[in-house]
Amino acid sequence: MRNRALPALAATLGLLLCGQCRREHAPPSRAVLAAVDPAPAAAAPAVVAAVPAEPAPAAAEPASDRPTTPALGSWLDGTIYRFRLERIRPCPPTVSGGARVAAVVRVESKINELLVASRDFKLDAGGVILDSAIVQKAPAECGSLLTPKSVRAGKSADGAVVFDLPPGFNPDHQPVRLAYQPTRWGGARRVETVLPSGSLPR
Repeated sequence: MRNRALPALAATLGLLLCGQCRREHAPPSRAVLAAVDPAPAAAAPAVVAAVPAEPAPAAAEPASDRPTTPALGSWLDGTIYRFRLERIRPCPPTVSGGARVAAVVRVESKINELLVASRDFKLDAGGVILDSAIVQKAPAECGSLLTPKSVRAGKSADGAVVFDLPPGFNPDHQPVRLAYQPTRWGGARRVETVLPSGSLPR
């Protein structure tokens, strides 16, 4: 009886041992491979050299509206008024011997109650600015003075504005401009006109 059972037992043990060997040498599953083998590294993004953008063209600077030629006798528009230089008259020298001239001007108002006064006129020569002279009475050669006056729309005021020229004024002989802007009206435009060449004493 024992002799018959031994072959059967030996066969069973052999089958068990063979099955264990097959399990040990079986190829790893896909899940195991995925867990062990790292995924291939992502390709590095291509580096594209940045092309510098062309700078936008600079905006053209507005042309200066300062006059370069005399406008004697021409009306200049100042939004709420019109201005005209009628002539330049030489005046007798000052008591100290300095040169003096008078600019004969006319201002026509487009609004009511525009105050016209000689203090609002200036001479400009290359950035050197002269205020009008304060005179109570001028010699006849200068003409009738422009006195402060409130002008209604459509009316005008005219007269001579006197300027005292200091020694050495405008040594480079640059264009001399007569400028006008009513100081009591902030929105009023400043207007300028160039004095005719040779109108000022040297």
